[in-house]
This record gives sequence, C-alpha cells and structure tokens, in this order.
Amino acid sequence: MASKAALADIVSYRKGFHIESFRLIRKGPFARLWWSGTVSSLGDWVALFATIALANEIAGVTGIIVPLVGRLLPGVFGAVGGVVADRFDRKWTMVIADFGRGALVLFLILVDNLVELFIISFLLEVLTLIRQPAREASIPNIVTEEQLVTANSLSLVSAYGTFPLGSLGWSAATKIGEWIPEASTIASRNLAFLLDAVTFVVSALIVATMVLETPEVPEERQSEHRFDFKAPWRDLTEGLRFVAREKHVRMIIVGMATALFGGGSLFVLGQPFSVNALQAGDSGFGILLTALGTGVGLGMLVVASLSISGLRYEIFFAVSLIATGAATMFTSLAQTVFGASGWVFVVGLGAGGAYVMGFSALHQQVADEIRGRTFAALFTVVRTALLASVALAGAVAAAVDGRLPHPLDDGVRAVLMLGGIIILLAGLSTVWTVRGLIKRHRLSPEARKNLQDASEAFSSMRGKRRNKDR
Repeated sequence: MASKAALADIVSYRKGFHIESFRLIRKGPFARLWWSGTVSSLGDWVALFATIALANEIAGVTGIIVPLVGRLLPGVFGAVGGVVADRFDRKWTMVIADFGRGALVLFLILVDNLVELFIISFLLEVLTLIRQPAREASIPNIVTEEQLVTANSLSLVSAYGTFPLGSLGWSAATKIGEWIPEASTIASRNLAFLLDAVTFVVSALIVATMVLETPEVPEERQSEHRFDFKAPWRDLTEGLRFVAREKHVRMIIVGMATALFGGGSLFVLGQPFSVNALQAGDSGFGILLTALGTGVGLGMLVVASLSISGLRYEIFFAVSLIATGAATMFTSLAQTVFGASGWVFVVGLGAGGAYVMGFSALHQQVADEIRGRTFAALFTVVRTALLASVALAGAVAAAVDGRLPHPLDDGVRAVLMLGGIIILLAGLSTVWTVRGLIKRHRLSPEARKNLQDASEAFSSMRGKRRNKDR
C-alpha cells in the first residue's frame, strides 16, 4: 500500500510539473522571457559550431581554444553586469544587449584571423554577462515562489536543451553549403552566423513587448549630480560586500563555483579519457556526452517534480553536490565506457539538481534591489572557476601521470578523481553550513516534519533490509 501511495505521489508531482510548465511557457511575461532565451540559445549553439569551424580553418586544432577563451575570460569582469541590472531598466538592458550581440555576430562573417575572432568572442560574452543578471533578477518578479523551481528548470532546458537542435541546425547549414562547392565551408559558416544574428533580433523584439518591474534606486544610492561615475563603483562594492557577508548566499555561490572547477576536468579530459583510458575512441566520448546530457535533463525533472521550498533548496543543493562528486570519483575508476557512462549519468543528475536548486535558493533569498549584483557575482565566480579548470586540467594530468598507484597512475584518471573529491568536499561543506542554519531554527515546522519523516522512512527501509539479510 505504501509503495502504491508513493508511486501515486510521484505520478501526481510529474503531472503537476508538466501542467505548471505548460502554463508558464504558454502565456505571460515568463513565457516571453523563456521563448526569447530559447530562440537565442538555439542560434548560439549553431554559431558556436560555426565559430569552431572558423577557428580550425584559420589555425588548426590549436586555434579552437581562442574563441573558447574569449568566451570564458570576460567572466572575470562579470560583476559589472550586476550593477547595470540593479541601476537601469532591466528590460531595455536585455533588448540592447540582444541587438548588440546580433550586430557582433554579423562581423564574424568578415573575420580572417585569430585576433579579430578573439575580440568579437570577448565582446559577445561581455554583452551576455550584462544581459544575464538582468534576466535572472527579473524572474522572481514574474513568477510566484512556488513556481521558482519549475521556472529555473525550464530555463535550464532553454539554455542547454537546444544543444541537439543546434547541432542539427549546423548539419543543415553544412548541407546547404554543399550546394556551393567552391566555398561550401564558408557558405555554411556565414549562414550559421546570419541565423544567430536573426535569433538575437527576434529575442530582443520579444523582450521589448514585455512589462518588467525595475527596482527603484534607494536614496542612499542616488547621486546629487547628474553624472556621478563613483555611483556604479559604490554599487559594485556594495554587492560584493553583501555576497561576502551573507553566509547562505556565499555558500551557494562558492558551492557552484567549486563544482564547476572540479567538474570542468570532465569536459576538458572527457575525450582523452574515452580514447586512452577506456579504449573506446571518439564514439565512446559521444556516449559519455549523451549520458551526461540525459542525466542533467532527468535531474532537472526530478527536482522540479518535488515539493521543495525555503531552506530545503539548500539541503537538496548540498545533496546534489555530494552525488555529483561521488559519481565523478567512481567515473575515474571505471574500466569500460558503459560503466563510465553510468556514473557520468549520475554526475548529470546531480549537476542538473544543483543548478536548479542553487538558482532557486538565490531567487528566493535575495532582495530585488541587489539581486542583479548577486547573480553577476555568481556568474563571475563560476566562470573564473571554469576558466581555471580548463587551463589547469591538462597540465595537472600531465604532471601527475605515472606518479600515483594503479589505477590512478593514468594522469587523466587522477585529475578526474581530484575533481570529484573537490565537488564532494564542496557538498559536505554545504551540509555543514546548512546544519548551522537548521540549528538557528530557520526551518519551518512543516519542513522539520518533512525531514523527520524522511529520516524515519530511511531508518525503516534500512531495518527491513537488515531483517531480510538475516
């Protein structure tokens, strides 16, 4: 009976999630924001493949890293975008950023060297980092608190679920390019860049039709002079102090950054891990990527199907980090591509859950007037962590290769194990912080009862298993 009731609850949650998701993207301000992001993300994935093809044509395989670094490097200065989001009209900030990105993408058609490619990639990401905090800061103003998890899950689908569609779009562009044999690659790239520019324009037009609240600048942040260049600097330092001072906010940002620092090794070393350690070739790398993407999608659906609110955002965030770290460690020890893909699938489950829970916690806990700067700090820290991981993973793998006992004598396996340990420690540290918050009675009576019920259920299951073993 209990199992049937639990199954009925799960089915009910999933049905409720699908209904709520449909409502959110069917009409209303969030629907417009979601569709604008989905359209531009689709074009961005197509343009990314085209950019990689352009870099490869200019300088071969080594040239591919140039646009990637150009996309990651602006994250170091991303906090400025939060100042814009908290001081200026958020809707028009997004509109201007979209039009600017559309214009810059068109310039990629004229690029013929790595310097120009790096500059345009850098500027594209600067505009993205101005737009993102404005978007994230607006979400709690257009959905209810109960809809936050669903909204963030849909945002994850918008950003990453369009990847396979983007790859299909690039394939279609290459096929069309083949109709011009003399310049098939160039035609395919230019068509992809043109498509991306159109998606940015469409995104800007959709956002322009929205009605979004813009927070009023408090009197203490207003200047007596018309042009006060010190005011944005004061906003920036105020935002950084807020993140440093608020323990629960700092915990989420540091946790996500640490997870990306550790998990970045899986992206950088995934192909050599498949080819050299697992002897599975490039096709094995494709299997690992598929397992990761499937896990992320399912993890997002699982957390969105649960009734989670308040401090439980942080609890589930911590659990997701622990699962991600442990699965990454087991991935490093796998001997077959199918065994590794199973653990990578769990990595995706944890990563998807952590993403949704982390964003939901910040949306719920941070006041509107400083929300843009908080998310800008998040984007800055996590991108810096990812950039450091990309830069260090290969070098560390080469440095430790052959220096550790089997099976970690392989440098790639050793770095993956280290990345898993880093993520696991971040999760355990988050648990410790949440434990302190629980001690200070931040949990509601209902939340306490839910945790107690979960603990009793786990103890009961463990007791039944022991009796069965006897």
